[in-house]
Amino acid sequence: MASFNLTSLLESLPNSTDWEQSLIDLKTVLTSLSPSELRNVTQNLSYHAIFDLLTTDNKEVLELCCNVLEKLLDASGPAVVFQSYREQILKGLSHPQVMVKCLCLKQMLSASEEVIEELLPHKEVLQKTVSLISDDIQVANIATKVLINLGRTPQGLAVLFSNQMIHTLEQVLNTSDTVRFRAYEMLIQVCKLSLAALENTHNSGLLQQLLNEVHKDDILVQLNAIEMLSDLTMVEHGLVYLDQHGIVGKLESMMGELEHNPFGNLLLPGLTKFFGGVARFHPKEVCSSNKTFVNSVFEGLSSGDQTQKSISVQTVGFIGESVEGKMALDKLGNMMIHGVKCIGSMVRDAPSDLHIKALETVCSITKLQIAEQTDELLKLTEKWFNLLSNNPFEMLMSLVRQPFPDLRCSAHCVLQSLALQPWGQTNMNNYPGFTEFLLDRTTEKTKETKESKFLILKTLAESPTAVDVFGQPYIVQVKAMVLQGPFFVQTQSEVAFEGE
Repeated sequence: MASFNLTSLLESLPNSTDWEQSLIDLKTVLTSLSPSELRNVTQNLSYHAIFDLLTTDNKEVLELCCNVLEKLLDASGPAVVFQSYREQILKGLSHPQVMVKCLCLKQMLSASEEVIEELLPHKEVLQKTVSLISDDIQVANIATKVLINLGRTPQGLAVLFSNQMIHTLEQVLNTSDTVRFRAYEMLIQVCKLSLAALENTHNSGLLQQLLNEVHKDDILVQLNAIEMLSDLTMVEHGLVYLDQHGIVGKLESMMGELEHNPFGNLLLPGLTKFFGGVARFHPKEVCSSNKTFVNSVFEGLSSGDQTQKSISVQTVGFIGESVEGKMALDKLGNMMIHGVKCIGSMVRDAPSDLHIKALETVCSITKLQIAEQTDELLKLTEKWFNLLSNNPFEMLMSLVRQPFPDLRCSAHCVLQSLALQPWGQTNMNNYPGFTEFLLDRTTEKTKETKESKFLILKTLAESPTAVDVFGQPYIVQVKAMVLQGPFFVQTQSEVAFEGE
């Protein structure tokens, strides 16, 4: 009956004398249908009448149109949308109202994620999407995601860097400083996807424009450019590219001249972040040769500037991810010892965002995969963990009991790092109540925290040293829980007796 009403309401919409009420009726029927029913019904429906109403000046009617269309288009699927409503989508991308442009872009985003081959032939629609980078920020953000998704396939890259698309991008770059850097941000995200994506971006000439920004005299432009390029150092092919084009050398010189630069304090956070990315792949070289960078990182850990403190703690985490990075940090001696104590203070007392970043760094610097576990490195990670506070395991368990899911997940991550190593397992086994806590499924209420706690169990179940520390009976229980998965719920049989 509901499906019949939906068809009837859509057919009568063009002749309605009260569009608002007709759309409210449509919305009510759509809400009453299950997703599977809606998918079945929409196969034989036409939405042209609703698209036609998008020309209205009535804000309430327009909002109802968007709500109804979103439900119908989502039920139809992106393949059907672009086969049947390409002209309407293109027209909607030029609509004066943000809500209509967002409606159309969300359909494009779904297509770019699910059936990109349906989207690629529609060059005019994609060109319009590029131009929307200069629109309202909400519109620009969705448009950017669509374009980044094009960069995930060779066919999408060919379209994204076709002559027409490059021409449109160049027009966008000339709009304003704000819009130009929005476009650069999209290009950097594409570059990070793969070496092929980076090569396509370079061949377009657009990436060179960003590199040129580093050499400009405008301090704000320089800051934004360094920030963008810092992101590119997070992938190795990006770092190689920047080195080959002289950007690493240019920024090394800039870092060395900071104390003589009147804008040195402004440039320092961006340069620190940039060389943190470089040090992620080449920790030994950066930590031994770039003293200005190293000093700025460790001074930043105790800085009153929260931005510099945040960048510094993340940078230590980046460097400390690898074995080579851990050894490079250890060679810094007292500087690293003091730094770890500062990170421990952040774990205890910092505001929430910094709190979590500090825990992520603790996870990085204490984590050692089984294949990496030499006596020397195990002693090093244990030393750093013990430097965090007078009783670091107690501190960690106090965070696991906090009611904030993101904090609990970060604390679970550190426990997982400890669960990989014999000294960490000993800490766990010696802590009163920990073994019971780990087997208690009732401690976690959210999907994220259930999964993050489950990873601790899984790590112990796979560890070759866990049986020696915890004993066979306990590890048998751990392995049984791992087989049950993170969301297992114990069911209890209830038997009713006569007379109850």
